[in-house]
Amino acid sequence: MAGTTKLESGDRTNALALLSKAIKINLRYEDAFLLRASVRQALYNFSGAANDYSQTIALNPGNQAAYYGRGICNLGLKDLKGAIVDFTTAIKLLTNDADAYYYRGLARAQLRDLDDSMMDFNRLIALKPEQATAYRNRAAVEGILEGILKEHEQALADASRAIELDRADAFSYRIRGQAKDLLKDRVGALQDMDQAIELKPEDGLAYVARAGVRLEWDDFDGATADLAKAMQMDPNSAAAYVTRGLLERKQGDNTNALTDLNRAVEIDSRLAEAHEALGYLQNDLSQWRSALQNFRLTIELNPRSDAARFRIYLIRSRLGERGDARQELDAYAKTLRGEKRKAWPESIGFYLTGNLAEEQFLNQATTTAQRKTDVNEQVCGAFYYAAMKHLLDGDKPGASALFQKCLETDDRNSFELMSAGAELQLLK
Repeated sequence: MAGTTKLESGDRTNALALLSKAIKINLRYEDAFLLRASVRQALYNFSGAANDYSQTIALNPGNQAAYYGRGICNLGLKDLKGAIVDFTTAIKLLTNDADAYYYRGLARAQLRDLDDSMMDFNRLIALKPEQATAYRNRAAVEGILEGILKEHEQALADASRAIELDRADAFSYRIRGQAKDLLKDRVGALQDMDQAIELKPEDGLAYVARAGVRLEWDDFDGATADLAKAMQMDPNSAAAYVTRGLLERKQGDNTNALTDLNRAVEIDSRLAEAHEALGYLQNDLSQWRSALQNFRLTIELNPRSDAARFRIYLIRSRLGERGDARQELDAYAKTLRGEKRKAWPESIGFYLTGNLAEEQFLNQATTTAQRKTDVNEQVCGAFYYAAMKHLLDGDKPGASALFQKCLETDDRNSFELMSAGAELQLLK
């Protein structure tokens, strides 16, 4: 085929013309549709390529390459659900297609379907145990980018394995740095972030990630410098605006924090972290209906956000909807039963809905911690939620005492501590 010859020589423009001519002559020319699809895909014409892959499938429903190719195009078109459907079919037709597992795992991770995403990366590693990106992406899914699953030690191990296999992969260092940060290894975290930036200095998100580490440890000047660099490289980085908003919150500048977090949502309306951070701030500014809306969007985009569900319950209760709010939260808490890593969120849910005594709840803040470094964070949260329950029950003195205990934990990275401070101001 002349189109194939042109394609092999790198002449994509003439290849497209010749393939189109061949298709015009024979509308059932399966190979021509498939080849034209691959050329259009290489030229980033994902819509045109997807149409050609669809024509190929119509002519031959068993063409595995067409399903795989259309899945790639759907990723490019941000149709994640469509991509997953196509990769699933491709895998059914060729069960050991490692690349299909890889890309389906990425699509599932972006949709927060983390358990299935993990299964895909596990399968990929079984098929290609020396593929660095498989370990790197599994590390990301294990909770480092979003802190959802909180499998920090496993993420650290996977990121380290990825680095062993490819020491030039900047993203693996960034992932490992975030894992170390969550495990309270500040020095190691910053070393990995520095290495990520050295390997890929043009990556603005690496500066955002390092700013996040510095923010965790109250290095405000360092975080500010990193965010300025990131925003210089990408003025429309939603992640940078979120991190700067959190920085401003810790510095007590709620006005600019509100501006930055609203800007993050404007830039990327599907960034769950932006809606959640904005919801926390609006809650603490007594903008409860706006906060409720953002927490609703948070769980729509990230169904595994337990904290957003607790805030929805508290806000709805505050707005006179406690009965319905209790039913909603109780139903969710029941879905967490038996999941070890969700033992603490389960306790919070059952306590707030009246199914767990306060003494037992406060005790579980310590006993359910997966690691020693989690204890203070959970104790801080326990005092906040207990205080809110007292407040909703009309016991303001009891609430004030518990809010104060929350502040005394000095967990400065906790949204619960920030909210406790705001509630105490309202009670004065």
